[in-house]
Amino acid sequence: MKNFSILTHPIFKYAIKIYKDPINQRDLIRADNHKKVGIYSWINNINGKFYIGSGNSLYLRLSDYYQKWYLKSRTNLYIVKSLSKYKMNNFTLVILKYTNSKNVISCERKFINLLKPEYNKNLIGNSTKKYKPILKNNKK
Repeated sequence: MKNFSILTHPIFKYAIKIYKDPINQRDLIRADNHKKVGIYSWINNINGKFYIGSGNSLYLRLSDYYQKWYLKSRTNLYIVKSLSKYKMNNFTLVILKYTNSKNVISCERKFINLLKPEYNKNLIGNSTKKYKPILKNNKK
């Protein structure tokens, strides 16, 4: 995005909660999202690129991004590469929707299809627990 300003990012019109300082707001993020199911987005404040994900246990899913082991073990994910490169203090966390376990994947897909996030490899929307990377030159 040229001349990017976080204030004009199109995702904000869908936001129900915004955490501009996710490092220092971790306790608030935990309190707001504990035992909830929902859709979230990480927005890079520097370049405007973003990721959309979901959590059947939303805070537990979000807490993965704070763990060094997660960042080291998931280097195949664009969002993890970006968080490692730019650091979390250069990201905004947005909660897009609270839902239930039955609808979480369809809600995630809706937002992915609508907003076309650059950091999502899988533009269909699915749980990373079911994610299998496509390997080049994979012969069966």
